[in-house]
Amino acid sequence: MTILTAVGQEVESNEILELGYELATAYDEQLRVLHVIPKEDFNEHKAALEGTPASESFTISREEQSAAEIARQAVHESLDEYDSDRVETQGRIGDPTDKILAEVDRTEPRYLVIGGKGKSPVGKVIFGSTAQSVLLNASCPVVLASR
Repeated sequence: MTILTAVGQEVESNEILELGYELATAYDEQLRVLHVIPKEDFNEHKAALEGTPASESFTISREEQSAAEIARQAVHESLDEYDSDRVETQGRIGDPTDKILAEVDRTEPRYLVIGGKGKSPVGKVIFGSTAQSVLLNASCPVVLASR
Protein backbone atom coordinates (compact mmCIF):
# COMPACT_ATOMS: atom_id res chain seq x y z
CA MET A 1 0.00 0.00 0.00
CA THR A 2 0.94 3.63 -0.22
CA ILE A 3 0.18 7.00 1.26
CA LEU A 4 -1.03 9.28 -1.54
CA THR A 5 -0.47 13.00 -1.03
CA ALA A 6 -1.91 15.50 -3.52
CA VAL A 7 -0.07 18.82 -3.63
CA GLY A 8 -0.46 22.13 -5.40
CA GLN A 9 2.20 24.72 -6.10
CA GLU A 10 1.49 26.65 -2.90
CA VAL A 11 3.82 26.94 0.05
CA GLU A 12 1.07 25.25 2.08
CA SER A 13 2.13 22.00 0.42
CA ASN A 14 4.79 21.84 3.16
CA GLU A 15 2.32 20.80 5.87
CA ILE A 16 0.60 18.36 3.54
CA LEU A 17 3.89 16.70 2.61
CA GLU A 18 5.16 16.61 6.17
CA LEU A 19 1.97 14.86 7.27
CA GLY A 20 2.06 12.47 4.31
CA TYR A 21 5.68 11.58 5.00
CA GLU A 22 4.98 11.07 8.72
CA LEU A 23 2.18 8.64 7.83
CA ALA A 24 4.34 6.83 5.28
CA THR A 25 7.11 6.43 7.84
CA ALA A 26 4.76 5.37 10.65
CA TYR A 27 3.11 2.71 8.48
CA ASP A 28 6.31 1.78 6.61
CA GLU A 29 4.64 2.65 3.31
CA GLN A 30 5.68 4.33 0.09
CA LEU A 31 4.75 8.03 -0.21
CA ARG A 32 3.29 8.86 -3.61
CA VAL A 33 3.16 12.62 -4.21
CA LEU A 34 0.79 13.76 -6.95
CA HIS A 35 0.55 17.15 -8.62
CA VAL A 36 -2.23 17.83 -11.14
CA ILE A 37 -1.99 20.61 -13.69
CA PRO A 38 -5.52 21.70 -14.61
CA LYS A 39 -6.45 21.09 -18.26
CA GLU A 40 -7.19 24.82 -18.68
CA ASP A 41 -3.61 25.68 -17.67
CA PHE A 42 -2.28 23.06 -20.10
CA ASN A 43 -4.40 24.50 -22.94
CA GLU A 44 -3.30 28.08 -22.16
CA HIS A 45 0.35 27.07 -22.14
CA LYS A 46 -0.08 25.14 -25.40
CA ALA A 47 -1.81 28.11 -27.06
CA ALA A 48 0.98 30.45 -25.90
CA LEU A 49 3.56 28.22 -27.57
CA GLU A 50 1.64 27.81 -30.82
CA GLY A 51 3.76 28.67 -33.84
CA THR A 52 7.05 28.34 -31.97
CA PRO A 53 9.55 25.47 -32.25
CA ALA A 54 8.69 24.50 -28.65
CA SER A 55 5.09 23.74 -29.66
CA GLU A 56 6.17 20.59 -31.52
CA SER A 57 7.47 18.95 -28.35
CA PHE A 58 4.64 20.17 -26.11
CA THR A 59 2.58 17.07 -25.28
CA ILE A 60 0.42 15.86 -22.43
CA SER A 61 3.11 13.32 -21.59
CA ARG A 62 5.79 16.00 -21.40
CA GLU A 63 3.53 18.26 -19.31
CA GLU A 64 2.83 15.35 -16.94
CA GLN A 65 6.59 15.07 -16.50
CA SER A 66 6.63 18.78 -15.65
CA ALA A 67 3.86 18.20 -13.09
CA ALA A 68 5.90 15.36 -11.56
CA GLU A 69 8.87 17.74 -11.38
CA ILE A 70 6.70 20.25 -9.50
CA ALA A 71 5.86 17.46 -7.04
CA ARG A 72 9.59 16.59 -6.71
CA GLN A 73 10.43 20.23 -6.05
CA ALA A 74 7.69 20.45 -3.42
CA VAL A 75 9.15 17.39 -1.67
CA HIS A 76 12.64 18.85 -1.80
CA GLU A 77 11.49 22.21 -0.41
CA SER A 78 9.11 20.78 2.21
CA LEU A 79 11.01 17.91 3.79
CA ASP A 80 14.34 18.67 5.45
CA GLU A 81 15.39 15.05 5.62
CA TYR A 82 13.70 12.13 3.89
CA ASP A 83 14.40 8.72 2.45
CA SER A 84 14.28 9.26 -1.31
CA ASP A 85 13.58 5.54 -1.83
CA ARG A 86 10.33 6.00 0.11
CA VAL A 87 9.09 8.90 -2.06
CA GLU A 88 7.68 8.68 -5.59
CA THR A 89 6.33 11.67 -7.54
CA GLN A 90 3.75 11.74 -10.29
CA GLY A 91 2.12 14.34 -12.48
CA ARG A 92 -1.22 14.40 -14.24
CA ILE A 93 -3.10 16.80 -16.52
CA GLY A 94 -6.85 17.34 -16.16
CA ASP A 95 -9.48 18.10 -13.58
CA PRO A 96 -7.71 17.86 -10.20
CA THR A 97 -10.64 16.14 -8.47
CA ASP A 98 -11.02 13.56 -11.23
CA LYS A 99 -7.29 12.84 -11.43
CA ILE A 100 -6.88 12.52 -7.66
CA LEU A 101 -9.86 10.16 -7.41
CA ALA A 102 -8.61 8.15 -10.40
CA GLU A 103 -5.23 7.77 -8.68
CA VAL A 104 -6.98 6.63 -5.50
CA ASP A 105 -8.91 4.00 -7.48
CA ARG A 106 -5.77 2.89 -9.33
CA THR A 107 -3.42 2.63 -6.33
CA GLU A 108 -5.81 1.94 -3.41
CA PRO A 109 -3.72 3.90 -0.87
CA ARG A 110 -3.95 3.39 2.88
CA TYR A 111 -4.59 7.15 3.23
CA LEU A 112 -5.01 10.13 0.95
CA VAL A 113 -3.60 13.38 2.33
CA ILE A 114 -4.96 16.64 0.91
CA GLY A 115 -5.20 20.28 1.95
CA GLY A 116 -8.24 22.51 2.09
CA LYS A 117 -8.66 26.17 1.28
CA GLY A 118 -10.34 28.16 3.99
CA LYS A 119 -9.65 29.90 7.25
CA SER A 120 -11.52 27.65 9.61
CA PRO A 121 -11.76 23.84 9.63
CA VAL A 122 -15.40 24.07 8.53
CA GLY A 123 -14.55 26.65 5.88
CA LYS A 124 -11.86 24.39 4.46
CA VAL A 125 -14.38 21.63 3.86
CA ILE A 126 -17.19 23.84 2.59
CA PHE A 127 -15.22 26.24 0.40
CA GLY A 128 -12.51 24.02 -1.04
CA SER A 129 -14.39 22.45 -3.93
CA THR A 130 -11.62 20.00 -4.84
CA ALA A 131 -11.12 19.03 -1.20
CA GLN A 132 -14.86 18.70 -0.67
CA SER A 133 -15.36 16.52 -3.76
CA VAL A 134 -12.42 14.32 -2.85
CA LEU A 135 -13.60 13.96 0.76
CA LEU A 136 -17.07 12.93 -0.38
CA ASN A 137 -15.99 10.56 -3.14
CA ALA A 138 -12.67 8.93 -2.21
CA SER A 139 -12.76 5.21 -1.61
CA CYS A 140 -10.06 5.40 1.07
CA PRO A 141 -9.63 7.33 4.34
CA VAL A 142 -8.83 11.00 3.65
CA VAL A 143 -6.66 13.12 5.92
CA LEU A 144 -7.34 16.83 5.49
CA ALA A 145 -4.19 18.72 6.46
CA SER A 146 -4.83 21.96 8.28
CA ARG A 147 -3.28 25.00 6.66
